[in-house]
Amino acid sequence: MSNAPAAQKAPQFETITVESASVGCDGGGGPLGHPLVYLHLGHDRQVTCPYCSRNFVLAEGAKLGGH
Repeated sequence: MSNAPAAQKAPQFETITVESASVGCDGGGGPLGHPLVYLHLGHDRQVTCPYCSRNFVLAEGAKLGGH
């Protein structure tokens, strides 16, 4: 048995694939949720919620929209 500390893993946050370049996140609602925020996916086609760190990714083939 080794006395070395166990390797720490980075926390795994939820990744959600979406069809729209604008999404709303409330952290899942309920008592563990957070205020509803609207997030906009940029040219990198993803955005991370500043409250709960959920990662929203635009689905393959979906368009960002715009002008």
